Amino acid sequence: MPSSRSPFPWVEILDRLSSFYGTGDWRTPYLREHAENPFQVLIGTILSQRTRDENTDRASALLFARFPDARSLAAAPLPEVEPLIRATGFYRVKARAIVACAATLLDRFGGVPPPSFETLTSLPGVGPKTANCVLVFGYGIPAIPVDTHVHRIANRLGVVRTRRPDETERALREVLPDRFWIPLNPLLVQHGQNVCRPIGPRCGACPIAALCATGRALRAGRPPPRPEDAPPGSGATPRARRASVRRSPRGPPRRPRTSSPRRANRRGTRRPPRRRAGPS
Repeated sequence: MPSSRSPFPWVEILDRLSSFYGTGDWRTPYLREHAENPFQVLIGTILSQRTRDENTDRASALLFARFPDARSLAAAPLPEVEPLIRATGFYRVKARAIVACAATLLDRFGGVPPPSFETLTSLPGVGPKTANCVLVFGYGIPAIPVDTHVHRIANRLGVVRTRRPDETERALREVLPDRFWIPLNPLLVQHGQNVCRPIGPRCGACPIAALCATGRALRAGRPPPRPEDAPPGSGATPRARRASVRRSPRGPPRRPRTSSPRRANRRGTRRPPRRRAGPS
């Protein structure tokens, strides 16, 4: 974790990522001036769970072309919604969730998502990440949406040591000044999609590798903060750990089951020949 004597270089990190991806000056409150439709941010983020970004974009475009607001989606028959969002996976579960969310939103708030974290998380299917996405992308309100990209990169940078995205959000709230909250997610998500990928990260092309605990460790030949980021063959990867577990069986090996003559013959064992009755 960064110490008070050596503050984490967030300004330099965001400057480099902003320049690398051509997004302009992250200090400009772009999201506050160009907020997206809060309802569509809400539903789109629910659809994004456990799927790829391109699948979410394709399904959202189809869904909102047919049901653009809470009133139309709340009245939509599930058999009409499901094929539109099939690309996101778990589409039957998600169809029920977004229709229920739209109905609750229409009943309680006139179809407009409230700009409040506590109220948003009271809606069906809305967790912390979804609520924070609505605040940041729908209203330009500072929050920290933590998806798999933000969780992974924050741990690789060495600014947090967490196992789950919800832990990462809480940890970042403690160490990240709120002026960095809005630009953090868009820049880290872009970086996670293109360079700092889950498998095979392109550290050689990374503009912030010199500021990253993982990048510095790998360059120096040291173990990275997360064992799963170790190079293949180093013995510290999850695959290597699973292989060592498989090579160390627990207890004596099981004996082959030979409960029937047919199974015994398949395993290469032969029954002794039967003795024929004859004169003694």
